[in-house]
Amino acid sequence: MAESAFQFVGYRISKIQFDISDNFNPKELKISQSIDIQQNYDTTNKKFVEVILDVSISNENDSFTFFIRMKGGFLGTEEIPQDIFEKFSTVNAPAIMYPFVRSIITSYTALASIPPIILPTINFTAEKK
Repeated sequence: MAESAFQFVGYRISKIQFDISDNFNPKELKISQSIDIQQNYDTTNKKFVEVILDVSISNENDSFTFFIRMKGGFLGTEEIPQDIFEKFSTVNAPAIMYPFVRSIITSYTALASIPPIILPTINFTAEKK
């Protein structure tokens, strides 16, 4: 099996903000989420990109809010064409990072002694069409 021309080199969490107000009712928890994705291409190494994934979730009355910012590094081989590298950076990179975000949110909320929040999976390819 050949190695991919697009490699995930790791991630770090640069921000987490979690707020639960006194009127929070976990039995009436209807969550909405928004995702923002940014790419910071390295000016010295055109085959390296930092992808920033911001995920915000909240309930209807904002008695529960959660924000997480994850930064992930991705490296392309010299053989990968730049347009393919950029496409992978906008579609594949968030798809690789999102399961880590989901897991962190589930763990964090479970440790807060509320019902764990399990975000749905997302098809990032469909999002870009």
